Amino acid sequence: MKRLLMWSAIGLASSGVAHAQSSVTLFGVVDLGVQYTKGEGGGSVKALSNGGLSTSRIGFRGSEDLGGGLRAGFWLEGSLNPDLGTGRPSNTNNQPSGAGTAGPITFDRMSFVSLSHDSLGEVRLGHDFIPTHYNSIYFDPFNANGVARAGNLTFAGAGTGPLPTAITGSNTVSYWLPAKLGGFYGMAMIGTGENDSTAPNRDDGNFGGARFGFASGAFDIAAAVTRTHFNATSTIGNYTHANIGGTWDAGFAKFFALYNKVTVKLATGTVRKNTAEIGAHIPAFEVGRIRLSYAYLDDRSDESLRNANGMPRNRDDARQFGIGYVHNLSKRTALYGTYARLMNSGQARYVVSGGVAPAGGKRSSGWEFGVRHLF
Repeated sequence: MKRLLMWSAIGLASSGVAHAQSSVTLFGVVDLGVQYTKGEGGGSVKALSNGGLSTSRIGFRGSEDLGGGLRAGFWLEGSLNPDLGTGRPSNTNNQPSGAGTAGPITFDRMSFVSLSHDSLGEVRLGHDFIPTHYNSIYFDPFNANGVARAGNLTFAGAGTGPLPTAITGSNTVSYWLPAKLGGFYGMAMIGTGENDSTAPNRDDGNFGGARFGFASGAFDIAAAVTRTHFNATSTIGNYTHANIGGTWDAGFAKFFALYNKVTVKLATGTVRKNTAEIGAHIPAFEVGRIRLSYAYLDDRSDESLRNANGMPRNRDDARQFGIGYVHNLSKRTALYGTYARLMNSGQARYVVSGGVAPAGGKRSSGWEFGVRHLF
């Protein structure tokens, strides 16, 4: 049960300012498990895994009713590494130069202040998930977590890992449509790299994007796009990520579909990666669910982009299969197990989350068993 901290009337009066009713909530997730991963030609690892079902986190959120349907609010949420007792790094400027270091607890997931109105929508200022990542969360059967997450393929930018704005963005302003629009929902966001206007890379880290969808009954579908500017080098360039996804709850199973299209315009050619995923949740044993997914990455990069052995990178495709089971012990606590196998072709070296990179064209696989607790 979440802890709701109500500011007392005495405390508010002592500030000398009149306040409407306000609240602050402390919340979080602790998710740990045992994990084994193997990369053919690259060894194996036995580890205590983190976030196999849900990202471990701690957060604070608050709101103040200003009257007339207007509310002020804030949200501070940071990822945790409970196996290490540390936090995860954030990025301050949406560029490689802004990457933080692991250790201190940062609000790397969400950190914003907002004003919202029942009929006008919400404006947020701060750090938040980018529009396309919301589709990655809601339309991946593994919720973008664990060894079988679709992000093993869909988060890939110029290489096999994510670029700075693949998941979150800093220095953002976003607008969110109000609720009660007959099932339609959406948001738009811009962010800045905050570079000196006289610098050669003055536009690096600037991005814009939007997400719009429709949900009604058993159906939910949304499309999103985000584009980030980077001066072109051999490892980074203008980055565009677009995706569309949906779910359908048929009662006996909930079906998922997600399609991602990524382009990165490098100085030496354009990276193009298209990834399709399908999956399902199947209820089991009254308090559990089976999770299934299959994903395929099709690399369509320019012929000018080559691997170290001289072969074109557009042959570096990959496929991934995932299966798992979640058993709910209560509304807050669950046990889970997941297995994933990722098959590379060409010289691709994609890897299951937490694993050791395999040799080019070889398999990566992993399993994990864990417990998640919400508070």
